[in-house]
Amino acid sequence: MKTFINLTLLALLPYLGAVTAAPDPALAAWHLDNLYPLATERFDPVVSPNGVASHLHRIVGGSAFGANYNFDQYNDASCSTAAVQADKSNYWMPQMFWRDNSTFVPLKAGTRFYYFLHRNKPDQPVRAFPPGLRMLVGNPNAKSYAETGLPSGALNFICLENHFSTPNGDTAGPDFNFNIECPQGLVTTVRFPNCWDGVNLYKADGSHMKYTNNLQFGVCPISHPVRLPGIMLEYTWQTYAYKNGVPLKGNLIWANGDTTGYGLHADFVNGWDTEVLETALNDPDCLTGDMTMTACPTLAMSMNLKTAQNCQPQRGVLESFADFAPINALPGCNLPWASGPKPSCNPAVANPSVPNGLKGTDGSLTYTGPSYTNATTSPPNQWTRQGCIGGSTSLTNSFQYSDAAMTQAKCQNTCAEWGMQYSGLLSGAYCVCGSDVDPGAYHFADSNCNSKCGGDSTKTCGGNGKLELFRNPSATTVNHPGMTDPQYIGCRREGGNGHALSAAYINYDGMTIEWCKNYCKAQKQTLAGIEFGRTCMCGNEWTNGGGVPYPQEQCNVPCKGNNKQICGGSQITLSTFNLTLPGGSTNPSPSPSPPPLSSAPVSVSNSASATQSGVVTITKTVTVTGSCTTGAHRRRNHRDLKFSAEG
Repeated sequence: MKTFINLTLLALLPYLGAVTAAPDPALAAWHLDNLYPLATERFDPVVSPNGVASHLHRIVGGSAFGANYNFDQYNDASCSTAAVQADKSNYWMPQMFWRDNSTFVPLKAGTRFYYFLHRNKPDQPVRAFPPGLRMLVGNPNAKSYAETGLPSGALNFICLENHFSTPNGDTAGPDFNFNIECPQGLVTTVRFPNCWDGVNLYKADGSHMKYTNNLQFGVCPISHPVRLPGIMLEYTWQTYAYKNGVPLKGNLIWANGDTTGYGLHADFVNGWDTEVLETALNDPDCLTGDMTMTACPTLAMSMNLKTAQNCQPQRGVLESFADFAPINALPGCNLPWASGPKPSCNPAVANPSVPNGLKGTDGSLTYTGPSYTNATTSPPNQWTRQGCIGGSTSLTNSFQYSDAAMTQAKCQNTCAEWGMQYSGLLSGAYCVCGSDVDPGAYHFADSNCNSKCGGDSTKTCGGNGKLELFRNPSATTVNHPGMTDPQYIGCRREGGNGHALSAAYINYDGMTIEWCKNYCKAQKQTLAGIEFGRTCMCGNEWTNGGGVPYPQEQCNVPCKGNNKQICGGSQITLSTFNLTLPGGSTNPSPSPSPPPLSSAPVSVSNSASATQSGVVTITKTVTVTGSCTTGAHRRRNHRDLKFSAEG
């Protein structure tokens, strides 16, 4: 069965659809259709600097290409096979071969690339590639899409059947093994990540670059804040020119021996005239929707089609392979390979020597130029807005609570109380406190944080699934207001389906903090919690999802046995203590006798709900019943106490 894709503009599948001219610069996209081959040789200055690459690549771009890479040398190239001569960068994919019995036929390819210019924020232009940037996308050893380590859509395979007259007749596939012929060629595309960390020009694991939260069209993660052009490199292989009318399945092989197609990968090394590219990225006339590069006035000034067509490697070549000229073996040690470990060659295959003219100094792997980032400052002792963020997680070491009357100040005070320097507001009613920003979170436009605060309609408190973030770098010390007991560890939430401390509990109308502590020590437990002014519970660990920090103001019920002390809240909050900490009170219990138990049940009903991701929804009813069975005029002792609980 065919999968039909509308290829009105081939580059815009599968995420964009058709793009029409629009004044919004965030919708801009450039494509360069005049991009010619430079060389086909075993060089990869990204992976194998100053050496011979493991397999053959089909290279386009600047004439300074060689076994090494440094920006100054490449930027000073005499020409480029790209029509826009301001771009002396190099781009390459592995060479594709038609496997014909015992021979391998290198296929010819037409090439072009696209730059998608979506922005993190409407007023934040895409930046030019930093001098020295290198990228490698894909895994040459992959035998399934999962093994590529790439998001869906980063690699694409399109069989062109009747594209130029009926674009929706083209067929997409998971790899290059189409069980049909491709009478107008086989398209392979690779999308490069477009979010840079602002520091590293290359890391072998690719971690200096990230994709946005929607491949190339969303927003960048906070860890990689610099938005660069989103390259999509496209090669259209002329399978029809060698074997017209023959299905592709089982006949294609990448230069490294991969017969599955999943070994597709691509490289980029920057050679752009930074000033020209930066100017174009800020020129309104270059940001009017989808357009050719030469429709941008800034880039058109360096357009020279004749130079691009005649450009040759200025440093020489390592080796040369002609299109459609059969060879008996893939260059290097690259035997056909469909699964398992890559086969080795016996005897080993010798590599050619690299001429000195093709070697050179490699550039630095770390960027040292002017900063590309505009970091929000965070002065001490004040809360400064950091923007609108979101993601599967946003803050690390975090907790959250809700308050229908939430304000920015309430949330900030709570986070400061718990020694958390980040305060985030969510959906108008939720406060999230954390010690740091999750590197995987994303910055969003401020318009995504437009929910009015429940307690102050003049201000916003985040959005649906988005945090309005503030930071106070001085808020790193826990300090519960009005509490001086050194064993006190804050106002915390009860468990969702049972007590937060469930080893033992007791109700006592003469409850004090000292009494509860002594009771939990007698139970050989290290944590104590008090709620409703009279209920003491003990444990060595938090249970039932309890123990989540809450604002101190939510613990406001006086202890039944000492109204100058606070014993939790009236609903879901506990005053909690860690009995292993030094300096606990040595005051004796106010009553040496065992406590009387109330025969009336204590009912607590709480409801907190939310629809956004990551917010805990709590709906619980707890009933605690204490009973005492004693004979008339009989002294009570602990053997006569029976406890029951349900909730």
